[in-house]
Amino acid sequence: MRKPTSWKGAGRSRDAYRRRFERAAELYLHACYGTKTAARAEELAGYLHLARPYLSRLVPDLIGMPLRDYLRGQQLTHAQHLLRTMPLTVTVEQIALASAFGTPWTFYRCFKTAFGMTPTKYRSSSL
Repeated sequence: MRKPTSWKGAGRSRDAYRRRFERAAELYLHACYGTKTAARAEELAGYLHLARPYLSRLVPDLIGMPLRDYLRGQQLTHAQHLLRTMPLTVTVEQIALASAFGTPWTFYRCFKTAFGMTPTKYRSSSL
């Protein structure tokens, strides 16, 4: 992603930059899901060949929320899908790691904050 000096006259529309960022973030997160490693803003910035402080300033302008919130939202959406579709033999802890959360504790805390219930309760209510 090339660093635009401004959205006007940058050669692309703001929407094109947003879509490009979302696609790059999706690819990065899928790599994290596949390797079961935690998603980190610093790593995403490296993946995009940008400095983390620059990316952290750019993302709110593109998508209207902080980078960390965007990544967490994508991870939680992925976790919801896994909780609904994976067999019960796959533990919630395994789903936490497969959703690019560094630890199950972080996953539980973020999930409960976002949805008002634990991942286990969500899973049993969606059966």
